[in-house]
Amino acid sequence: MLEDIAQKLAVSTSEIIGYEVIITNEQSIIIGSSDTSRLGDFHEASIKIIETGKPNPDTVNIKSLEGTKPGFALPIEIFDKNIGSFGITGKRKEVRNYGYLLKKYIETMLYQEMYLKSHVLREQAVENLIQEISVFDLNKHDENYLILRGRELGYDLLPPRIAIIIDLYQFKKITKQIYKKTADELSPELEIQFLKLEVIEIMQKVFKDQDDLIAPIQDDKFIILSMLPSNQNESSIIKDIKIKCTEILQQFETKGLSASIGIGTTGEGIDELNQSYKAARRALKLGKSSKDSSRIYYMNDLILEDLSACAYKSTSRKYIHKLMAPLKAQSDWEDLAQTICAWCESGFNQKDAANKLFIHRNTLNYRLNKIYEITKGETRDFKKMLVLYMGILMENMHNV
Repeated sequence: MLEDIAQKLAVSTSEIIGYEVIITNEQSIIIGSSDTSRLGDFHEASIKIIETGKPNPDTVNIKSLEGTKPGFALPIEIFDKNIGSFGITGKRKEVRNYGYLLKKYIETMLYQEMYLKSHVLREQAVENLIQEISVFDLNKHDENYLILRGRELGYDLLPPRIAIIIDLYQFKKITKQIYKKTADELSPELEIQFLKLEVIEIMQKVFKDQDDLIAPIQDDKFIILSMLPSNQNESSIIKDIKIKCTEILQQFETKGLSASIGIGTTGEGIDELNQSYKAARRALKLGKSSKDSSRIYYMNDLILEDLSACAYKSTSRKYIHKLMAPLKAQSDWEDLAQTICAWCESGFNQKDAANKLFIHRNTLNYRLNKIYEITKGETRDFKKMLVLYMGILMENMHNV
């Protein structure tokens, strides 16, 4: 651990205080130095410092010790164990006060590095588990194996859960800004990892159940496999989840972040959890391609959009395109498309449709008459209007 960042620590701390800094390991070998010619040298003064946990007394003849220059050195302690030492070259009285400040700085950096490494190892194990869930096939894979893997990580994957995927906007842009800002500092990777941890902490504050599985699945995407309460119906569960998702988005905004969220279907067992995961990804894709600005997309709310996206790939699209071509040729096509959607979504209710469009009823009637004349279809004919409605959805979803 110390070897991994010793040189960076030695150089960065030396630049901060303006003195030469060295770092040794338990064998008193210099593994970090602002003077790279000293790397690999034996530093005899560190032997007693590491053994006793105290700096050498003033009475020690530094010049008689191998690889040692005048200055001040202290042990590096992690979990009450001396794992090395660091020293500052210079007049002992001048550099002594810097020593205790640097001790805190170096040990803090090591704690952070250790925490991140242990977190990354667990994170990788969880990511691997989620990856296996995402490709699970009941006919090819052993469900019991994944259930056991989940229990090893502290999660029971048998009770009902729902998958929620959170997609951060412009994450690549954010990381580029971090690299640019911290280019001359210790580690931009550390700041990026802390940003991810901060994102996860927000999710954990909202989804508080210890059985909720929360992890990153890509640099800019995170997943929540939320355990479902047994005493609520599905409608209440989804309502609560949408409220929680809204809270996450609001907390993101306070950190200067924004995101969209896909909510899958409820299910129990590995196979249904696999379906929920796929549904959440699908909801995210469909929702982002639609004109819905809520940024929270539940798969069951997007069934028509999903059907439209599928229909676009079928032979039916040729008929629908032919039917809609005269409408699309009109200069006010956008107004007509909005009218068709509002008319269908309001259940053919004039008052509701006009209010939805923020127009007068006479304007609505004018547009409906125009649609009737162009398509030769009765605007209260459910099937014909549904075809036009799906045609507009197909236009919006054709990249899904």
